[in-house]
Amino acid sequence: MKEDFDCNHHKEYYNNLRTTYYQFNKKIATPNYTPLQNENSDSHYYYETSFTRIPIKPLLITDKTLSALLAISFEHSHILLNENTYYIKDIRDVKDTLFNTIVFQLGTPPLKTKENSRTIMNRYFSKRPLNYQTIQSIGKSLGFHHRCPFVSGYQIFVPEKGSSNDSTSWYGLHHVLDAVEDKKENSMHVYFRDGHELKLFISARSFNEQVERSAKLSFLQQNVIDDIIGLLHFTHTPHFTDELNIVQRRVKASTFLSVLSPIETLINYLTIYRANESLETILGEGNPYIDEIREDFSLSLKFKPTYFHD
Repeated sequence: MKEDFDCNHHKEYYNNLRTTYYQFNKKIATPNYTPLQNENSDSHYYYETSFTRIPIKPLLITDKTLSALLAISFEHSHILLNENTYYIKDIRDVKDTLFNTIVFQLGTPPLKTKENSRTIMNRYFSKRPLNYQTIQSIGKSLGFHHRCPFVSGYQIFVPEKGSSNDSTSWYGLHHVLDAVEDKKENSMHVYFRDGHELKLFISARSFNEQVERSAKLSFLQQNVIDDIIGLLHFTHTPHFTDELNIVQRRVKASTFLSVLSPIETLINYLTIYRANESLETILGEGNPYIDEIREDFSLSLKFKPTYFHD
């Protein structure tokens, strides 16, 4: 593994760098040639170098610490997100760097890349069972029309801004343990696992709204999973990490208003919204007949009899 030790900032991640020398004890066979006069044979040595990686120190992610974070980051051409990713920061507007994105993951130094965050997130979405467009359609059925969280199993990423046409930063709620409001700067101080901290410039109202949305999407997905598993007479054991994240605690709170939607209802909602998107594409968004068609189509689906109800 190639590591860049030229930058002093990287050295803090490695400890006990050790070079050990060994001497051969066995007799070395003498080559078949006549040695030169007064030639002395040298001792034969070999060496090996080893190092141990120490835990990453907790990071404070703010605009003021950006230069230091870039200095300790490792450059990658293409970045693949995983379950340890907790923050994807868009830095396209930073003038004194050629990089566009920094990715933060538990247990490793940050990664920097010239890829924009939109490209990184689209690559991640394409590898998940349900892509972001499908999650957005489900979110619309719950009334989430802007900045819909991406909830896929236990991984939850929330865009800081609208991400439909451009890159933005994303924070992983599945690793958020707590958040405190800073009223003076109208921001949130977010606490991740392993002691990492982030200064997030969104209001407390917006942050709490995204937690609520994520909880509802997560709960809805869990209901669908339970229904499917129940058809096969299996018992699903919920997965929880050692310390519940902020969304898991919200779902378990007594004040949480759950969304109970059976699979059939969810499929009908998705069908309606897909049809709405097609109507806007064909007739135009401002067509006066769209609302009338939508109402008739929605009612026909909502009250359509099925074999389950007969």
